[in-house]
Amino acid sequence: MKKIILLVITIYLLIAPITYHPDTKLVLYYPTLGGEKVWNIYKYLNENIDYVPKFHYPPMNYLLTKTELPLVKYIGGEKIVNWFSVGSNVAFLDKNIFLYNLASKFPILLMLLIAGFVIYKIGIKSGLSENRSRLAALIWYLNPITIYSGVMMGQNDILAIMPFIIGLYFYYGYPILAFLLFGLGGSIKSFPLIWAIALAGVYPTKSIFKKIYFASIPIIFYILTLLPFIKYDYFVKDVLNSGLAMRMFEIRYFLPVVPVLLIVITLIAMKNNMGKNYFGIATLLVTINLAVLSFSNFNPQWFIWIMPFLSMLLVKEGGYLNYFLICVSLFAITFMFDDIFLYWGIVTPINANLINLPSIYQILSSNNISVIFRIMLQLITFYWLFKCVKYKN
Repeated sequence: MKKIILLVITIYLLIAPITYHPDTKLVLYYPTLGGEKVWNIYKYLNENIDYVPKFHYPPMNYLLTKTELPLVKYIGGEKIVNWFSVGSNVAFLDKNIFLYNLASKFPILLMLLIAGFVIYKIGIKSGLSENRSRLAALIWYLNPITIYSGVMMGQNDILAIMPFIIGLYFYYGYPILAFLLFGLGGSIKSFPLIWAIALAGVYPTKSIFKKIYFASIPIIFYILTLLPFIKYDYFVKDVLNSGLAMRMFEIRYFLPVVPVLLIVITLIAMKNNMGKNYFGIATLLVTINLAVLSFSNFNPQWFIWIMPFLSMLLVKEGGYLNYFLICVSLFAITFMFDDIFLYWGIVTPINANLINLPSIYQILSSNNISVIFRIMLQLITFYWLFKCVKYKN
């Protein structure tokens, strides 16, 4: 593992400085607004600033990002704060762009490394050999989705994934601690709450009251972090009524497909006792993630949610063709976004002239390709649903 981590650090340090996405610096710009005394970023933005997008993440996300800032400033220098406020379409022209890219992504890279080590430890705990456990970690570290979302884009989904993965390590021996960590992950980005509720449902106990108790822990944790802010209308509008929460309840095929699928998947998993081992859990969570992503309007970086669990399954069961099709679908749909920073714009630190190229969306002037690959993702989702139906311990 030491050799693997050194290799991964080297690769990350080569890729991170030369790749750029505006979201990375935008997220770090929020904790610089108003100085150190501002902790209610939602109120501050609504009362003082109209020229930046509203902050749509939960309060715990802002708290954690504000905690990251001293480390980012230590690596990038005090002037990096000024860079955070520079326009997205010119920020990559700064002479210190390589340093600023690395500094702004550094906490993300650290968490990617920690998550991989925990995946290795879960692999050992689940009965995989040392070599296979190391391979699972390596797949997590160096697969195209993690590299793209975490290292190149510098997206902060790992902030929520890491506490959840640590909680998963304690799932069988210390379930209360596990569900508290699930609640922490869900309080940073709400998506892990879906995982937590499903894992409470499949927890290996016959007591329905214990399952309900476990499910209540992350939900209560999440609610407690919202209580100081829930009274503000702008908080409800900017956070609770935005993002994935609303996308999941979009009506497709005459019904809210995602909630229905989540209920069906969880009930199937409970019937087949998929909570008895880590591989059943991994199969369940991959299926849940695919159901949400393939039937809602996703952001490209969200596919990293699949990888902690799929990395273990790829080592245990194979299925690399299935993974390849997931990657092809993801990147095909991503390239249909009208956002140049999702593809060649991501390497503008190397060649600034790339910003002048049209987006692939503009070149093709068609959304048909995106529809084709979204249907492919939906078919893959039903394949995983079939795996849950046929699952045997």
